Amino acid sequence: MPKENVSRREYLIATGAAGIASLAGCSSGGDSDTPRSTSSGSDSDTPESPTSSGENSTPTSTPDQIGETRLSSGETRLKVNEAVVTQTLYTIGTYDNNAVTAEDGKQFILIDVQAKKQTENGSIPEIADYRIEAGSVSYSINNIDSESLNQPVNAELYQVEAGFEGPEVGSTTRGWLVFEIPADISTGTLQVREMQTQDDEPVAWKLRFDDAKTITFEEEIDFPDKAKLSDTVKATVSVENTGGRTGRYTTVVTSELLSDSHTLEYTLKAGETKEETFELPVNSYYEGNASLSVGSAKTATTNIVAPNIQLGDTWTAPSGIEYTVSDLALTQSIESDRLEVGDEKQIAIARFTVTNTTTENQMFPERWEEPLAIVTGDQAYTNIENRSVDDLELTSPVSGSIYPRTLLASDPGAEVSGLMIFYLPASISKSDVEIRLSHNEIRAIWTP
Repeated sequence: MPKENVSRREYLIATGAAGIASLAGCSSGGDSDTPRSTSSGSDSDTPESPTSSGENSTPTSTPDQIGETRLSSGETRLKVNEAVVTQTLYTIGTYDNNAVTAEDGKQFILIDVQAKKQTENGSIPEIADYRIEAGSVSYSINNIDSESLNQPVNAELYQVEAGFEGPEVGSTTRGWLVFEIPADISTGTLQVREMQTQDDEPVAWKLRFDDAKTITFEEEIDFPDKAKLSDTVKATVSVENTGGRTGRYTTVVTSELLSDSHTLEYTLKAGETKEETFELPVNSYYEGNASLSVGSAKTATTNIVAPNIQLGDTWTAPSGIEYTVSDLALTQSIESDRLEVGDEKQIAIARFTVTNTTTENQMFPERWEEPLAIVTGDQAYTNIENRSVDDLELTSPVSGSIYPRTLLASDPGAEVSGLMIFYLPASISKSDVEIRLSHNEIRAIWTP
């Protein structure tokens, strides 16, 4: 039934989309001038069985007047082409993708209708004139804030609003109606309000809402729990048509690891499954996590971990910059009056080398940013970044100058190398530590 206090946005929320190719507007009957039935659709009618009613349809005593035509007293020819049962509506927009799931205990009924003015006396029903009658309850259409759907049908919605004067005589207006009704309703009557046939009977069709009309897609994502920075990971998306008929599936796959969203489009028979595998480069840390989403229904997350490198070895970041941490030494005695080693303290020294192996200028880490930290247990000790050691030269236990506090952009082929100094508790030994690089979205760990 209509939702008086629900925003339009609620009906179309951002995720998986599907539609069926046979429902784009050309299925069971076209715009024939010869109606199959001009009666009200009584139980004695015996309609043809439309070919689009589903692979798994079975005979039933309940009438299903899909494909039948009604001629109104005002010379308007109306027809129901198709009906679909689903739990999810989905549309792919220019700026976002929106989906909505039926409320608990409810289902969406989509009905493809068309109306043709035979004479000037004919009129085209407004969208609000259509009702589903089930028992003693009348259900009006759901106002979807879109002109079309991608799931479960890939087609235009019925767009006739109040005040519409109608098309020229002989032209046809066609589109899909959307209703939300209780999920336990399996039969109903589509009726056009205040419109009669030439026999003074209501313009109506008896319809079944059974499994043979159901379109449902189930998605699964195979995504690793962990991914190492600078590696390439594989993600597999599988989609199964668990409904009772062939359907057109369309969805958008998004991830921080994808340079752009990726659209999947399949036509799946009932029970059929399709898979697609993505190779995703992990080029950034993304604050430790990256996700992959299929439409809005499924999301998987991977934990991004920093690569572990042997002290002295070089690691190449996804950007092409090479980083090396080497010559780690711990001491409580150093020949410099600028470095004071207090009681129960020691100094750690490590050489940090950065090389631009790319063909473009690159921004290197600067010492004031504290790009390196020595970590032991849950304690982290960052490098000394202040100006007091800017021009310090050491000869022991490691020789060399201090890594620059500030840097300009580095040309292709440029290399910067220097010593990083840390204050540590005297109780820490070399085997206890790891040196972590953290710069922008780059993470790496060196261990002895």
